[in-house]
Amino acid sequence: MKKKFLLLLAALLPLLWACGPTADTAPEEGLPIYYLAPAEDAQGSDRIRSSLERLELAEGASLQEKGAAVVERLLAGPADGKLLSPVPAGVALLSLEVRDRRAYVDLSGPFSQLGGVELALADYCLTLSLTALEGISAVSITAGGRPVVQQPKRVFYERDVLLSTMDDVLQSVEVTLYFLDGEGALAGETRTLDVYEGQTLAENLIAALLEGPQNRELTQVIPEELQVSFVRVDGGVCYLNLSAASLKALPEDPDRQQKILWSLAHSLYSLEAVEELRLLADGEELSQFGSVSLESIAARPQG
Repeated sequence: MKKKFLLLLAALLPLLWACGPTADTAPEEGLPIYYLAPAEDAQGSDRIRSSLERLELAEGASLQEKGAAVVERLLAGPADGKLLSPVPAGVALLSLEVRDRRAYVDLSGPFSQLGGVELALADYCLTLSLTALEGISAVSITAGGRPVVQQPKRVFYERDVLLSTMDDVLQSVEVTLYFLDGEGALAGETRTLDVYEGQTLAENLIAALLEGPQNRELTQVIPEELQVSFVRVDGGVCYLNLSAASLKALPEDPDRQQKILWSLAHSLYSLEAVEELRLLADGEELSQFGSVSLESIAARPQG
């Protein structure tokens, strides 16, 4: 799946070359919203373009309210009518929440009918528009509360859109990701991850783990509802921050909880830089994962 996404991104780069964020735009000048130029005007070089839009926002509007206003305007299209919304008519914003610098955007069902280039362009326009707001660095998009099947990843960052070339790989690292085999036991899948400028290896590993296995004989153990807000490695300690609300979706079976935990831990410990692992929920360190103690995965296994 990731390889398909990179091939699609490579094909789209000529369309994205001219787009760039203007995150520090003064409110009185408007906020940058990213739309599509008509195909006949783009001439294959700059399909995604920004437009400074004045939004009806109350004084002191919260980041969540600003984000919702940005998405609503993007869905409606620009005020001057010269550009096009990347989202087809009939799609509505159902909800938008901002937690740990990530905007969780839920759109109405018709959004899930997008695919291919059209879906990628819509994802990128939403990501660029929302990450132009100070306080938002990542975007997750669902349709009717469910992941969009054809999306190659669950979390989009501004850097995902603005990669200038597919040749600027900083490093390629072999890791092991853990999924379930046919007998329900954890099994490792070796994967080579490419790290580009502005990315971290831990972020790429978690993104690949959440996307699921490439081997058809393996299945995902981590439930779709479990949301990772951020992951970072500092001084050998890996901090994995989860959405507290999504932890409510953990299965009640302690054995299944243990396998989810081991899938996360064993995968992260395949990185040489990770010596310890700390799980957090909305920034608060956890001692339990469901009913399972975190002591068993707090340090890299010996041997």
